[in-house]
Amino acid sequence: MTKAEQGGIQRPPIARWFLIESVVLVVVSLAFLFKSQVAGYSALLGGLIFLLPHGYFAFKAFRYSGARSARQIMSSFYQGEAGKLILCAILFTMVFKWIPSLDIAALFLSFAIMLVTNWLTPLLAGRRTQRS
Repeated sequence: MTKAEQGGIQRPPIARWFLIESVVLVVVSLAFLFKSQVAGYSALLGGLIFLLPHGYFAFKAFRYSGARSARQIMSSFYQGEAGKLILCAILFTMVFKWIPSLDIAALFLSFAIMLVTNWLTPLLAGRRTQRS
């Protein structure tokens, strides 16, 4: 019996979600590459600015499990979210400061696409796991 069948809470399939989001980032970046090389790498940077902090959050937030770890779980969620916001700000700052030629629209649109993908990934991935 799995934890879900026993009434326990399962950890989300973070690795699968991260893989799906990474594939979406590559596809989006390649699509922008058809516009121009600058748009392509700007889109890649925008997606990475979302994906790297989100990976940090997932690592921090899902380290603990079980009812006995409730306090640690809450603490790690807050730390993960704070770290994610700080990393996002640092990465945006680094890109704007050190990348001389940048397609701002591609950067922010890619970031927004990754945000929406992040909202939809659990729904899409969840359907596949429920059918199995």
